[in-house]
Amino acid sequence: MKDLYLIGSLPWWLIALGAVAVAALLVLQFIQLRQRLAAGQSLFLVALRACVYGVLLFFLFGPALIEKRQTKLRRPLTVLVDSSQSMNFPANARSEPGAKPGQSRLDLVKAKLAAGQEPLIQRLNRDYDLRLFRFGATMEPIAPAALAELGAQDHGTRLVETLQAVAKDASLQSGIIVFSDGIANGERQTLDGLPPLPVPVFTVGLGESEGFTDLRIAELRAPEFAFRGRELKLDLTVRAFGLKGKTVPLYFNRGRNLITSRSVAIDADPFEYKLTLSFTPNELGTHSFSLNLPVQPGEQISQNNHKEFKIDVQRDKLRVLTLSGAPAWNYRFLRMALKQDPLIDLVSFVFLRTPTDSVDVPDSRLSLIPFPIDDIFLDELKNFDVVVLDDFSHRSYFNPIYLERVRDFVRDGGGLAMFGGARGFDSGGYGESALKEALPVELDGKGTYQNGGSLRPALTAAGKAHPVTRLLPDPRSNEEAWAKMPPLTAYNQVRAARGETLVTASGDGSGGALPILTVGRFGKGRTLALMSDEAWRWNFIAAGNRETPQNHLKLIRQSVRWLAQEPSFEQVQFRPIPISKPGEKTAIKLRVLKDDFTPARQASVQLRVFGPDGEPSIIAAAAEGEEGEFAGEYTPVREGAYRVEAEATLAGKALGKDRAGFSVAYPYGEADDGRPRMDLLKQIAASSQGEYFSINDWNEKSLEKIAAKLEKHTPSSITEQRQTKLWSTLWPFAMILAFLSVEWWMRRKWGLI
Repeated sequence: MKDLYLIGSLPWWLIALGAVAVAALLVLQFIQLRQRLAAGQSLFLVALRACVYGVLLFFLFGPALIEKRQTKLRRPLTVLVDSSQSMNFPANARSEPGAKPGQSRLDLVKAKLAAGQEPLIQRLNRDYDLRLFRFGATMEPIAPAALAELGAQDHGTRLVETLQAVAKDASLQSGIIVFSDGIANGERQTLDGLPPLPVPVFTVGLGESEGFTDLRIAELRAPEFAFRGRELKLDLTVRAFGLKGKTVPLYFNRGRNLITSRSVAIDADPFEYKLTLSFTPNELGTHSFSLNLPVQPGEQISQNNHKEFKIDVQRDKLRVLTLSGAPAWNYRFLRMALKQDPLIDLVSFVFLRTPTDSVDVPDSRLSLIPFPIDDIFLDELKNFDVVVLDDFSHRSYFNPIYLERVRDFVRDGGGLAMFGGARGFDSGGYGESALKEALPVELDGKGTYQNGGSLRPALTAAGKAHPVTRLLPDPRSNEEAWAKMPPLTAYNQVRAARGETLVTASGDGSGGALPILTVGRFGKGRTLALMSDEAWRWNFIAAGNRETPQNHLKLIRQSVRWLAQEPSFEQVQFRPIPISKPGEKTAIKLRVLKDDFTPARQASVQLRVFGPDGEPSIIAAAAEGEEGEFAGEYTPVREGAYRVEAEATLAGKALGKDRAGFSVAYPYGEADDGRPRMDLLKQIAASSQGEYFSINDWNEKSLEKIAAKLEKHTPSSITEQRQTKLWSTLWPFAMILAFLSVEWWMRRKWGLI
């Protein structure tokens, strides 16, 4: 179809002025012709000239013919099919038309799109420029022919994020169809705060909330660690759908042992119940716990009835036992140092008399208590972390057989410190006792307690790096602090140091550097020997010089913490292990130090990873770029709580152990709650000017509704326009030439030429 348009650019008043001039000219010409011709002849010639002038005036308006032609286009259409794990859940809680028994939500989508003589997916591909995607945690295109092989395997549903990405790349004429159950567990789970989608979205909902049956542990807040002997609490939420009127038990287990159980009465639908469970752990280490709800008849999801988690039980306080041979200055400052630390539980005994001492009053009238030998060494020793023998000799108080219990205590992981004095080391008879093999010095029974000399203490190279003697973080400041330690006037002779020597002393004709402070290992435990009872003088001298008196006290506290194997004093330490996903490589890194706390470059490190089922896996750890840094890789195969243990050795000698826990989980929690979210799908459709359909109502009429709505929203046709200016064609000039030719011929005929 062609339409005439005036596209000239001359102002109308100028054209009107020209028309007036033409009219005046025609009148003048008529008057002139009337003098020579009859009125009819004159009028005929003027009419021919008026036609010519009229055509010329008409051209001043810029006449043009515009031809319009509309072309129907194939509208772009994006179809998104949810392939997350929740689409494996049953499509319908009850039997409905079109749903086979046990048919999954995804299977129902595939059946609907393949139904009919001409499958709906083929019709969409014919009528639209179709783009088909499967989506879940990620999105990827698929061919229509591959739809039948699609499985529900994604571990999350980033529904809102997927729609935003597709709508951003879509043209205004396009539309989006989404087949989903509405579960969204990505970073965005609602449309709150988001602008409307620029293209219509037609949502097709899978699953039914009515009749949906599920019982689950919805939320669990458990501490990562707890203290031995202190009550820990778990906060959890139980949710139920379709189970009103039932009472179900909740079991709280540690491993396979039942801790407690609760009855949960479900009195509403939907139902939510928050409760708190408590437990007091008495054993150190990492313990596995579980919460269980029995699977109920008709439940569509059973894996969310069970939760597993692990809690690392740590010491609340370090329990330290000190035995002091006399109420000397060393005892006073030892007690002061340990009492100042709120994390140390101190049990101390100071001996004021021996059983052979003669007194003039009956024992019943003495204020002293007898030493509870059997209670301490037979029953309570295992409950202590560190034993300190301060200038103490066992010979006057109990049989040496009790020292075998102390030796075994150290071998099993306890800490032992021996401080010097007239009753210590060889002077106390320890060279012939069971502790001889445990101490970090060699005793031969010949060592004596020397008094009256002057020995200047000094840090060794190992002492400069060791955490026991690292009193200040800055190495230079630490050495300066140790340089202010006063000379020792008394020390215990030993044959030699067996462990790492941290402090030596020399001077006064001693004939070389004598070991004053040594540390070592025995079995799983640690030992420390201080061959003097005058370290307390450091505190006195510092206070007299108006300096901090805490260096000596800090040395005592750090010694106890090191002996108790506090994590910050461990030679093998794991770096933080991030949360990973099943099938994803997890880097396990750790640092290994030698006994002098310098990097162990040539150490041998073995890692054992325990999965949720308790089965161990051994992995190799190799040295990394930084000295003392080791790393291994482990690929978990399932979600749950994992534990990793490391053991490091150097030249056949154990350096230490460490253990840590880490979690393996998909970040979405796809299978935690399978209840369909039809409200979100309806909100998406309404906000984008689309429409919501139930999968049970999806058919050919649905396609017709979608087509009509898309056409109303944005027509899918284009209009082509073709413009032809009349003055650029031949026929207007032919018409003018015809008028002028007739006018010339008539003038000649009538004798005017």
